[in-house]
Amino acid sequence: MISLGDKLDSKYLVRRTLGVGGFGEVFLAADEGIPDRRVAIKVLNQAADGDHSDLIWEMQALAKFEHPGVVAFHHHFTEGQRLALVMEFCAGGSLRDRLQGSVKCSEAEVSAWGLTLCETLAFVHGKGIVHHDIKPENILFKDDRTVKLGDFGVANRNLGTRIYLPPEMLLGETVSSTDPRVDVYALGLTMLEALTGHHPFIDLMPREAIQVRIAHCFVPCGPPRWWQEVLLKATHPTPELRFQTMADFADAIRGRSVPYVFDGQRIKAHRLAESAEAKIKRRKWITAAREAEHALLLCPDCVGAHLALGRCRLMTRQLGRAREHFGRAVAINPRTQVQRELGWLSMEEGNLPAAISFLTDHLQRNSADYEAYNLLLKCFYLSDRHDAGEDLARTVMAERPPNDCFRTNLFLCKLLNQNYSEVRLAEENAGKPACPFMAHNLAVARERPRAWTPDGTPMLKSKLIFEEHHFGAAHRGAKPNHLVLHTPDGGQHDLMAPVISVGSLGANEIVLRDGSVSRRHAVIVSLPGEVWVYDLASAVGTFVDGQRVEGRIFVDSVREVRIGHQALRMSPNAGLLL
Repeated sequence: MISLGDKLDSKYLVRRTLGVGGFGEVFLAADEGIPDRRVAIKVLNQAADGDHSDLIWEMQALAKFEHPGVVAFHHHFTEGQRLALVMEFCAGGSLRDRLQGSVKCSEAEVSAWGLTLCETLAFVHGKGIVHHDIKPENILFKDDRTVKLGDFGVANRNLGTRIYLPPEMLLGETVSSTDPRVDVYALGLTMLEALTGHHPFIDLMPREAIQVRIAHCFVPCGPPRWWQEVLLKATHPTPELRFQTMADFADAIRGRSVPYVFDGQRIKAHRLAESAEAKIKRRKWITAAREAEHALLLCPDCVGAHLALGRCRLMTRQLGRAREHFGRAVAINPRTQVQRELGWLSMEEGNLPAAISFLTDHLQRNSADYEAYNLLLKCFYLSDRHDAGEDLARTVMAERPPNDCFRTNLFLCKLLNQNYSEVRLAEENAGKPACPFMAHNLAVARERPRAWTPDGTPMLKSKLIFEEHHFGAAHRGAKPNHLVLHTPDGGQHDLMAPVISVGSLGANEIVLRDGSVSRRHAVIVSLPGEVWVYDLASAVGTFVDGQRVEGRIFVDSVREVRIGHQALRMSPNAGLLL
């Protein structure tokens, strides 16, 4: 225990207790080494042998800057088993003392304090330090009424005081430790409390307080209208709609208004992004990408344009570029919902556990997203979880989705789960399936001689085609696509089918009699708005303009396609992808 009259660190004579809290105790002490100097000594409850390096580093870093708005830190020592911090003593007490006094804070005082605190925090944030516990107890005054901010480092360790925390922290969202908008929110609440003399959440239960935060209905009509406007901006429940920096907060106090900037270029960019999204739905990915790129030239931080361009890149399997744009969208607006896209990306990159996690999280909030269900089904299919795939496909089909891809993919899972006999396969085939993907997969499963072997070399699965969700929408009632293949001997194949198999077996639509060509070597999917080349685990490989096809590759113009050692020239329909 520390008592009045004790001498700490051989030179600090304890005069009185200034405060006690969850962190520890604060004492006023006289520094016998420097006449007439008084200091505040904060003795922490935590044991001194713990790791306090980050706390000490932060306190020392701020001390080096010697900012007049920050309570000065002198040094630290160990008292018993506890860490003690020696700091500047602020004789004017705290803002909490003033709020509990009989004299109400004036609007002019609050405006001056708010401006000083904003400028101080703008400086501190510029050094990479966020306070995390702005509240009246940590706003102190010198004898000359100079306002200062204290409890850095210690505040960071306590992770804030609940009634001053923004909603994203209370809801468990990921918040960067250097996000200044946490301090913006807390300072906005503190200024509101200083103006009204009352904290809006003090009498509420925790759950009710969160609801009030989100409803954003707690700024009263009492303060001047400009202060109401500023406080509504500072305490907005969505971080992206608050002041993004303390400098912005300071400008609003200084100008007595929230500046609103309306940018014509931004409006044009968002309109282009919306147009790009509409074209993506029609599978006009090249035109959509051009519009999204134009939007980003007009407004580089247009979230909608980054999302549209990311989706174009994802749909055409340009995975690295897709991830770049989704990452940029989230960096601009951390609340951007891209779980489905990140799940899709992770699946394409082979990280199936991450893909399943992203997609199930997305579906918890978007339970009627059939494309996401099909992506999740594909994850189960790729990871050989065929039982889970069957269950999911049946569940979705029971809701009568407007897409028959689930029937094809249910068939794949049942087939690989060995739930089909020869008789059942014949029954499936008797219906003459209208779906070209179903027809291809049935043909592979039933054909003799087989293009696969029962012992798995090559595997049956490697010769099958999983039907993508947008494939299911594209081949129904659409005008057939016209694809031309030119052979080295001058021959030409005019193809109108949506699924075109290539190989040495006579059952293929294109038969190539060459020792380098596998029996079921490749598949070309040709649908309105898209052409894909698949390699079916061939021995020699399939190449598009010299690039080996790993799984599948998007074809957007005239290309040279090599099947084994056989070179073909592929020409999609003119204007097909525009």
